[in-house]
Amino acid sequence: MTRLTISEDPGEEFTVRGHNTVLDADDDEVVFYSDVKEVKVVPERESFTIQVLTPAFAVEMDFSDADSVRDALVQFEAKKVLEVDFGTPNSVRITPSTSEMTEA
Repeated sequence: MTRLTISEDPGEEFTVRGHNTVLDADDDEVVFYSDVKEVKVVPERESFTIQVLTPAFAVEMDFSDADSVRDALVQFEAKKVLEVDFGTPNSVRITPSTSEMTEA
């Protein structure tokens, strides 16, 4: 599942290490909290997914249970997440937006 690195002090951005679904390879991105346009929680059959949408890409992070999702959302809202990383393969996915793919 997804691992979060937390800071005691709020920050302006966090890094994401995940699987780029277009490149089919691991990738890194920086997310500025001010760029986040929408956050959704999507219940899956055996997990929960937090979707973070920015103008450039979407990040999907899988969590094993509702308590983990609630804890993660509290940390994101407080801007205390420094890094998002995958604990299991493909548990963090990065999907470039359509405009980003046409510019590449």
